[in-house]
Amino acid sequence: MFRDRHPVAWSYHRRTSRWPFNMHDLNPQTREIGQFKEDTSATTVALPRPMLPTASIASAITSRVSCRQFASTPLPVQQLSNVLHAGYGVLSTIDLWGEFCERTVPSGGGLYPLELNVLTQRIDGLDGGVYHYLPLLHALEVVRADPLPSLMTAEMFLGQPYLRDAAAVIVITAVTERSLWKYEDRGYRYILLEAGHVAQNINLCATADGLGCLNLGGFFDEDVSSLLRLNADQEIVLYGIAIGRPRTNDRIEQRRSTETDSAFRRY
Repeated sequence: MFRDRHPVAWSYHRRTSRWPFNMHDLNPQTREIGQFKEDTSATTVALPRPMLPTASIASAITSRVSCRQFASTPLPVQQLSNVLHAGYGVLSTIDLWGEFCERTVPSGGGLYPLELNVLTQRIDGLDGGVYHYLPLLHALEVVRADPLPSLMTAEMFLGQPYLRDAAAVIVITAVTERSLWKYEDRGYRYILLEAGHVAQNINLCATADGLGCLNLGGFFDEDVSSLLRLNADQEIVLYGIAIGRPRTNDRIEQRRSTETDSAFRRY
């Protein structure tokens, strides 16, 4: 039984469930919560204008696989630009209930609580390091300018060795108060759903652009949070997506890890 075997998950699910007798009016916003995060003191790197691939949605859906064999070939920064825009970019600004930014994914209440961060390892035109995506500018701000040590990414994501060959890992985080002020604990559900929308957009865009991708739900939360320089009381790590050039075009082989080093099997 769900309740008996997983009491913490059951308790959260039940406490955030809605019935006619526990409904309430939406909370008023008592303070300004910015929809975009930016460090104005950070160095900013412009990204090339996104050029979304023209492959059909049917082709992208049927071609997507979880890639564990990445080639060491660097990716052009153009392809990183494409997947970031597809994942959480700004399409236009319209007058809806005031100025409203149309984005590439839906968001509960139009609040857009997520942020995209990039661990770059092999991107032509971009130094290795840690970056934060600025969707309004379609640019990156530098969080850490130093290249990541070999195997560091693999270790942080529960010892998955094939990540050391990925060109980049995109990390989705959430500024929780952007949603929870309005929806309270139920808003946490909406945040997780939105992260799934973003990850799927990235997957489909990467696949259509000839890239391999791998979704990463397992990681050492505090280590990743510290690497991204987050205030963990306000912004949490949710999800990762590794991207890179596949080492093989064989769908079955892409899924398999070629690693035999037992040191990486302890997780």
